[in-house]
Amino acid sequence: MRIVSGELEIREFGTQDEDQVTAFLAAGDRTALPPVCPATPDEVAGWLAETVHQHRLDGRGVHLVMVESGSGEIVGSIGLRDADAGSCEIGYGVRAGRRGRGYATEAARAVSRWALVEGGMRRVQLHARVDNVASLRAAERAGFHREGTLRMAEWEDGEAHDLAVFSMIVTDLETAAAPS
Repeated sequence: MRIVSGELEIREFGTQDEDQVTAFLAAGDRTALPPVCPATPDEVAGWLAETVHQHRLDGRGVHLVMVESGSGEIVGSIGLRDADAGSCEIGYGVRAGRRGRGYATEAARAVSRWALVEGGMRRVQLHARVDNVASLRAAERAGFHREGTLRMAEWEDGEAHDLAVFSMIVTDLETAAAPS
């Protein structure tokens, strides 16, 4: 899978990403990586060569990297998971130094379009902490519709957090087409 959208190339993580992923982990910066990324730099090569692809082959989802087309720099990650009965969940993260440039919005819009048109999904859903204003805005700008709130639904850093629930279906794609 490879999607080019705006300033981004969105594709599955691969061995060509080893140096950048290793540098992120060595610096303690996991914000551009999926939640199931390696814990240490020593695990990166195996994760890129096998684990990422096995995750997809096992039907658990797909981990995609957002690469800035001009520089080749990894700016974030986005993924699809929990595909069941034509529905899946999307999640994204952007490196702290690259936020505010529309990368999450662009990637969420492009990957959701792919999932709904080519991937056979009828619904793409997204959960974001209600206190993560940037993520909420990215979801809305990408064309997702807010459906409600899951109260105390996520446990992180020793406390419970509310999650906003968003969705996109194929009829939403027309409103999601134009960048905001």
